[in-house]
Order: sequence, then structure tokens, then C-alpha cells
Amino acid sequence: MCAGIVGRMSKHGEKPVGVRSLIILCMLLSLVLVLVTVRPLEVMGSLAICRGEAGRGHLPPGGQAWTRVKVVPEWQTPAVVTDREYEMLHDEAYGVARRFVPMGTATFLFVHFSTHRVEPNSFAVVGMGAKALFLYSNPQFFCSWHPHDYPLRSTVHANGSFIQPDRWHVSYGKQYTGTVVYCTFDLPVGSDGVGGHLVVTATHGTSHRSGLEDLSFVAKVEAPGEFNASRFRAPYELDHVYCGAPLYGALNPKRLREWIAYHVRFLGDRAHFFLYDAGGIEGAVLDVVRPWVAKGRVTVMNVRQGERYNSHYHNQFVVLNDCLFRSRSLAAWTWIFDVDEFLYMPPQYSSVDEVISELESKFWGKRLQRISMLQRPMDHKHCVRGGDSSELDSAWALEKLVYRRTQVTEAGGQMDRKSVVRADSALAVGPHDPVRMRMPPGATEMAEVTMWESTRLQYYHYHGTVNKKESELCNEFLGPEVNVTSFDDVQHQFDDSMKLRVEGVKRFELETVGSLDV
Repeated sequence: MCAGIVGRMSKHGEKPVGVRSLIILCMLLSLVLVLVTVRPLEVMGSLAICRGEAGRGHLPPGGQAWTRVKVVPEWQTPAVVTDREYEMLHDEAYGVARRFVPMGTATFLFVHFSTHRVEPNSFAVVGMGAKALFLYSNPQFFCSWHPHDYPLRSTVHANGSFIQPDRWHVSYGKQYTGTVVYCTFDLPVGSDGVGGHLVVTATHGTSHRSGLEDLSFVAKVEAPGEFNASRFRAPYELDHVYCGAPLYGALNPKRLREWIAYHVRFLGDRAHFFLYDAGGIEGAVLDVVRPWVAKGRVTVMNVRQGERYNSHYHNQFVVLNDCLFRSRSLAAWTWIFDVDEFLYMPPQYSSVDEVISELESKFWGKRLQRISMLQRPMDHKHCVRGGDSSELDSAWALEKLVYRRTQVTEAGGQMDRKSVVRADSALAVGPHDPVRMRMPPGATEMAEVTMWESTRLQYYHYHGTVNKKESELCNEFLGPEVNVTSFDDVQHQFDDSMKLRVEGVKRFELETVGSLDV
């Protein structure tokens, strides 16, 4: 660009002094561009900004606390160590030196999603790690807490530990695997109220030799006065929080309408629902959700950007654990199940809190921290004959689908179960079970904190119906006299337990959010 300008000036007879000045100016500008492009870390130094969950960073008094922290801005291209001593690139005795030049970035070292303080001395960092590293290398994480009034208070360091779903799920993701990094310090950090920021260093591991540099990032910023120890112990603002898998694809708005109304009523006034939208909450589905958001009962999390990063089931592990840690300071119990599953308790109980109180009183273990619920799978192809087609179309799925599979067909001879856990005890969760629990004194096994419940708490599973059109339900009709039958050589039984709840749910919905046109 500069050469072109100089050439044009010479053709038009500009003075040499002007040309020399312009050349000098161009050289200075080029130097600045090189510094910004090639060495952004040194240029930015302690001025890196951490957005999203981590909040916005600011320079503490004196401006020195962050200068020793190597931070990587968002979307920063990884730096590459060009030459290593053992490669012998500068010793002709080892032959003609040939170089491999990397282009672009196929997989990021770590994709940060959120960071939550879970104890006065502990943080949970939720994100995704590169699958190949965890399968073939030994990546590690390191943590440091930097108080805002440094150097009056010293930086504190700790080794990080990480939790992932079982190895089958790690292998299932094509590029990334959900990862929870725990930063646990020996003593409380930030409890003095001065604020600070948490820095996490992610490494490639000693078995990795690509030449990509390890990196550090600001995972969370706490403002002065933000720390509140009372948030981590009862009583909590709520009793129950719902966490579920990300919602994606073409959802049937009628099914989600039924599910929300049913469970807001089931879990009661002191419950909140977090729905994670991976592309499924739009159009008529969004219209169904909005009234409940306006009532303060539902929060929608837009996680559509996560589709860029190929992890198991639309980043399910990431979403569930972000929700778990979000509920950590909100409620006593966190419920983990899907939007084609409906909780059930026998009619003699007036509330789910009554059920849980009874289970706690009868629990034999150290402390009840998890309730594992029995599944009741429902058939969606067969319905009871009767009434006209208009009545069938307007009926809820809970009214139409009344045949329950009683024969176990799953490999291993057991149906999947779903759980409700104490958020203060779960270190990480998966779609069916906690991955790891914090054990009370004297307990070492998950069974010592788990109630395997089959009668007082269950869930009816209408598998896949949330993605099915109305025309895909009730493909065949049976007479009302049929009680036990076989579909495709699998035994089923008539069960209208959920149907009997529908009228009460409809009245509740009408009284709470009014008439919904779905």
C-alpha cells in the first residue's frame, strides 16, 4: 500500500522530503501492526477483558496484579513454539532441516462456558476440552486467585482437577468432551470482600508435542462485596430447580405446553425451570414458553452458539452442569430429566415436598442426597377407540397415550432411571445419574446416599413424542375393554394414571397464564 502511494506521489512531482516522511510513517504503522498481530499477549498485558459469565475485568490499584498473568483474549489464535531444542533444526549434522507449518486451528484447547463459585474456597469451571487430548495425552489445569487489592493480599495458587462423563461419552463426542474443572484452594478466597479474579491455566499435557502453547484465561471476576457466604447454605430462595437436556430440532409446541404446565404445578410455587435452547425454542414453541417466563417460573438460556463445538448430544454434559451449579445457591433439590418425561407421585400425597420428607425419614443411609426414580415407558402408537377425530386432535398426549410397556427390553435387563439430587452434594451430573457426589462423613459409596425409589416417585416416559406431530400419534386404536396386550411382541398394560391428572393441570394453566392458543 505504501509503495503504491509513494509511486503516485513521485509521478506527480512531490518533493523528496514529503516522500521520505511518508515512508517513515508507513514503516511506523507497519511496526505497530506487526506488534498487535504477532504479539497480542504482550501488547494487551493485563488489559484483557473477560466477557460473559466471568463479567468484566478491571485493572486493580497500581496496575501490577495482572501483568504476571498470561491471558488469551477470546478467539485468539493459539501461539506455536516454532523451534524446540530436541528437533535439531539448526544443526546441519542432523541433515537438511524440514519444517511442518500448521495452518488454522481444528480444535481449541478448551472452550469456556461458565464459572460458578460453589464454596467459599472452591469454583467450578464448566466447558469443553479437546477429546483427543483426554484420550491420548494427560492435560492438566492450574488455578490462581488474584485479589483486587494486590499486593496488599497475595495471589493464591492451587492445582485444578477435572470431572468428565464416563469414558463412553468422552469417546462419543467427535471433537470435544464436556468438562468440569474444579479449582479448590486450601482456604477461602475472596471471603474478605475485596473481590478478585480467578485465572485458570489449561495445558496440553506432557504427552502432547504439537508445539501449541498452553494458555491461561480469566474464568471469573468477583466485584468488591459480591461474595456472600450465606448463599451456600440453607435456607435457600427455592426448594426445587429443574435442569434438562438442550432443546433442539422441530419441537411440538403442544407437548412442551403440556410438560411445562404439568411440572410447574407438580413442583409447586418454590420451583424454577431452566430451559436451554439449542435451536428448538422458536415460533409456536417460543409462544408457549413466553407466558411462563413472564411469570418468573422459567428462564430460557440461549446456547445455540454451542452448535459450533461438536460434543455429545448438543453439549448435554456442559448444559446440565452449568444448570447444576447455577442451582447450587438457589434451591435444595435439582431435578434432572427430559421434556418427554413426566414426574408422578401417588394421589395420596398432596405435594412432592411431602414425598421427599417421607423418604428422608425412612432413609437408612448417612444422608439422603439422591433419589433415583423408576421409569414407566409409554407407547405412542396405540390409543383407545372412542370419540370423534376433533376430540382426539384437541386432547393432550397424556389423555391419549394410555398403554404402558411392562416388559423390560433394554440391554442389561434394566430400564433407565432419572434422578433428583441435592445440589450442594453433587460434584457433577450426567443425564441419568450424578457422575460424582460429595460424601458425608462415614460414607464412601454412592449407594450410601441414594434412595432407589419405585413407588412414591416415578416418571412416565413418552419417548420421542416431543418431536412428533399429532398425526404421528395414535396410529392404531384398541377397544376400551383391552387391558393387557402385546405390541410387536412386547407386553403392554392399560394405565390411565396420567390421564386422570390432566383436568387439574388444564385448570391450573388457565388460572396461571390464561388460555394458550396452540
